[in-house]
Amino acid sequence: MCGIIALAFTDKEPDPGVLDRMVRRLSHRGPDAQGCVRLPGCHLGHARLSIIDLSTGDQPMRDESGRYCITFNGEIYNYQELRRELLGRGHRFLTNSDTEIIMRAFAEWGPDCLHRLRGMFAFALWDDQERALFAARDIFGEKPLYYATRPDGSLLLASELKALKVSEAIGLRLDLEAIDAYLGFGYLPPDRTVYENVETLPPGHCLTWQEGRVRTQRYWRPDFHPSRISLDDAAYRLRELLQQAVRRQMVADVPVGAFLSGGLDSSTITALMQEQSSQPVKTFSVGFGNVINELPYAQAVASLYCTEHHEIDLGTPPVAEMLERMAGVYDEPFADSSHIPTYLMAEFARRYVKVVLSGDGGDELFGGYEWYRPLVLSEKLPASRFKWLVLRSLSKLLGHRVRSLALHSWALGMAARWPDMWTRVMMAHMHFQPEERRRLWGPRAKTVPTFVPGEYFQPPDISGPNRGFYFDLSYYLPGDILVKVDRAAMAHGLETRAPFLDRDLVEFLLSLPANLKVTGEQTKILLRKACEEYWPPAIRSRPKQGFGAPYQIWLRFSEVRRLSQRVFANGSPLRRLLPGLRPEQAEKCSYQTWILLTLGLWLEQQQITV
Repeated sequence: MCGIIALAFTDKEPDPGVLDRMVRRLSHRGPDAQGCVRLPGCHLGHARLSIIDLSTGDQPMRDESGRYCITFNGEIYNYQELRRELLGRGHRFLTNSDTEIIMRAFAEWGPDCLHRLRGMFAFALWDDQERALFAARDIFGEKPLYYATRPDGSLLLASELKALKVSEAIGLRLDLEAIDAYLGFGYLPPDRTVYENVETLPPGHCLTWQEGRVRTQRYWRPDFHPSRISLDDAAYRLRELLQQAVRRQMVADVPVGAFLSGGLDSSTITALMQEQSSQPVKTFSVGFGNVINELPYAQAVASLYCTEHHEIDLGTPPVAEMLERMAGVYDEPFADSSHIPTYLMAEFARRYVKVVLSGDGGDELFGGYEWYRPLVLSEKLPASRFKWLVLRSLSKLLGHRVRSLALHSWALGMAARWPDMWTRVMMAHMHFQPEERRRLWGPRAKTVPTFVPGEYFQPPDISGPNRGFYFDLSYYLPGDILVKVDRAAMAHGLETRAPFLDRDLVEFLLSLPANLKVTGEQTKILLRKACEEYWPPAIRSRPKQGFGAPYQIWLRFSEVRRLSQRVFANGSPLRRLLPGLRPEQAEKCSYQTWILLTLGLWLEQQQITV
């Protein structure tokens, strides 16, 4: 896990100080070593967090011929298997690192090497013979990669936006349509940035720069192709693939631990880690007093597997201070309230380990979210708005006594309002509806395009509930969950790994019928069948609880109210950006207010004309 920089150019060589500044700005991602290589046509930089091959894995790395040079962020979990294959093809290695594997694999197979890599990665590889830069990002975008081109055709590429900013080579301009997307969802789309003139390489894409021109290509997308298989057979295969994924991701030359919330996903990962370890696995949990307290569940799992358990109860964190800090950590507006507990838990875990495994991706791949139950039910219900309104009224009257009424009301509402499954899940995520966003823009609404997730996110040939699952895999997971974890962890130089996102495991899960994952009555059907034996009784029966934060309580804190008054005041950057915003919004303890507050704090830190 590291930070990478690439500067590619055709004519004028960049000032040498630009690369140095950019690498230093990413030192939090790689505190162990920083390196630069300046070649004719391309400068590469690297900030290293040493995990594998501590002695010979420094970067940027060149091959002995001088043709290739690479800067790489991430981990290739099957690098030892690829090494054996490449040795059989005549390649010789100078290091024991996974970095060199990518370079040799590219020399052997070209861009097709991406289909052989099992890991999380963002890398840039300079080919001196072709005078071309090749860059790529893993299938879900676990590792970030941003780039910008200049009028002279030169390219700047970096792991985080803050490195591009300190280059002073580009003048940043706000992308108002991207901000409209943020208002809708609370995070930026995974194929956009908050700036008009900076791009992010989308997940599952690669990029080639040559002679001042950039070409991007998609090499992977979630491909749902349901096949017939029994629940028992699927559970058996799932256990095999999970064990393989965890075994691969435990490989490191430094201690490896696990985030343990006591939920089904993190409990499964912890159990499989301890099953394959001769030493107690280090596990980490965080609580927030009586407001969010998952510590007893985590303790039950830690006790069952005799892990070396570390927990911290943070009580009430300094929310106002943390909100202002997060604006710098994330570089862009980001409203997921769990970024604060994630940041604090990463800070805590980094005292003991450099690497942790997490359960990220489990809900999206196994059907764990509560909105999947009404989604599945909605497929079988008539699109009757009248019936929905009647049922909704009954639900409000009796819902606390007849819980199924609320579920069926939700499902019928989905069916009545949105005929398409993909749209149903998208709307379940939306916090400001399009008409609400137009009111916020006020007089500017005529010139600001209303954001609608485009072709990149919409599955053209998928039917049924899988269309809804596709939205979460292509939009929510890479746009919110993985951004949250990467920036929070790497701010402390902590590497996080997600075994559920192993490509072999993912492609197996995408091949399963939706009814093996979720029905109107139950979520995570297959995971429960395959892994229930790993969980203590308290975990098996516990209700779903996301790793959220009590933002409604936090918004009532006096210090947060003072922040809100400043951010929502007349003449503030937020009010200048959104002239239709009413100041009384600051008094509401809603997620909409949280989204606006986060945006306003981010704007205050930018030196950009609004």
